[in-house]
Amino acid sequence: MQIIGEEMPDTENKNKKMIKIILIIVAILFILSIALICYIIYLSSTQFKFTVDDKSISKFSEDLFIFEEDKVYISIKDFASLVGYAAYNGGYGSATQFSEDTTKCYIQSSNEIASFEMDSSRIYKTEPNSEDEFEYFTLQEPVKYINNKLYLTPEGMSVACNVKIVYSKEKNSITVITLPYLAQAYIASYTNAGIEKNFKNQKAILYDMLVITDGSKNRPQYGVYSISEQREIIGTKYSKIEFVESTREFIVTTSEQKVGIITATGQTKVTPQYTELKQIDRDLNLYLATNSNGKKGIIERNGKILIYLEYDEIGIDTKQFSNSNIKNKYLLFDNCIPVKQNGKIGLYDKRGNLIVPVEYDDIGYIVGSNNKAYNNVITIPEIEGIVLGKELTLEDNKKQKLYTVVNSSGKELIPLSIESIYSITSEGREEYIMVNQGVNYNVLDFIARNTSVAGENTNTNSQTSTNTVVNEES
Repeated sequence: MQIIGEEMPDTENKNKKMIKIILIIVAILFILSIALICYIIYLSSTQFKFTVDDKSISKFSEDLFIFEEDKVYISIKDFASLVGYAAYNGGYGSATQFSEDTTKCYIQSSNEIASFEMDSSRIYKTEPNSEDEFEYFTLQEPVKYINNKLYLTPEGMSVACNVKIVYSKEKNSITVITLPYLAQAYIASYTNAGIEKNFKNQKAILYDMLVITDGSKNRPQYGVYSISEQREIIGTKYSKIEFVESTREFIVTTSEQKVGIITATGQTKVTPQYTELKQIDRDLNLYLATNSNGKKGIIERNGKILIYLEYDEIGIDTKQFSNSNIKNKYLLFDNCIPVKQNGKIGLYDKRGNLIVPVEYDDIGYIVGSNNKAYNNVITIPEIEGIVLGKELTLEDNKKQKLYTVVNSSGKELIPLSIESIYSITSEGREEYIMVNQGVNYNVLDFIARNTSVAGENTNTNSQTSTNTVVNEES
């Protein structure tokens, strides 16, 4: 006979063992869950993160980014579409604009156009309605061509698309902040000062500066403020300020409409004394200056006059020479500065030396409307040639305009004997043809033969040799 309660100690022991087992299982599950959470966090931390204006971007092309050791390269066209730009193949503002050449491309927004070319260390930027006014930027690394696409480093892409890009290899992330997003943030933050809403001036934000206004509706005054240093760089006392992105300087206009240059540190480079200043070359620090009489000249960034302000025009009109693909109408082949005075044209070099006298009537040759297959010619890039024309009075008092070709140093390559000169586009390349006494010649072949003849006739100067070749071939 079994006594009631005799099994109680065994049952309690079994229950205690079961509770221990359950607790152990719970503890193990807890540890495993913690480990799993840590692993998920680790995976999340190592997963690539790409954000634009604080928004995570999960859908983008597989080759948007190419990683090479500590560097990253960004596909220009693919990235542009993510930050408000349209992208196209071909070169902007040239004969290749309407081609599908993948070694060139340009991107366009409502405010700006930037163009690129394979292996080039320059980015060219212009406003949509200013096709002959380009500002260029020199990159630390050239444009790369990978798998039929053009790529830039974050540094280059930041300049191209007016954004801030931060790449962290440790965090495996790329963070992008666009200029409109930054501008709105600063407009909301700086309630005590008006933030300039002009696009060119807003770009100063990307370089840690704000162009501000005093808020006046009638005659607003402008100044510049340092974001990081929280101080005024340029006093709010100018009637106009224009930010020059390529040099990070400011063209300021006083209430008397006098124009000067002030640096990002507040240093006056050019005392306000001109009616207009326009940067024509970043690397050489050259500015086109206009005085109160409308006369133009060239000054350096420190105010030194390179070409005296006594010319009616400086530079060329590139609208009739789209095939020449001229990016700087003020400085041809990085050396020649065309000037015009009293209807006559000449050339200076970048050091301020007159290399071609101011005595020519035309720069470039314009083909008549009846020859639509021919292109106007002003420059010949292969030889750094520049076409100049002069009207001559013949023996019977008749007038005839003849043309010459000089190089970027002012040396005459072909004497003043050409009746016309034009180019023909074939397979994306330009072939240059000149007409002398009714006979057509290939310009590059002619100059090559002339150079050979000049080398053989060492006792004859190059001018005589050139004339001899012209006369013999004619």
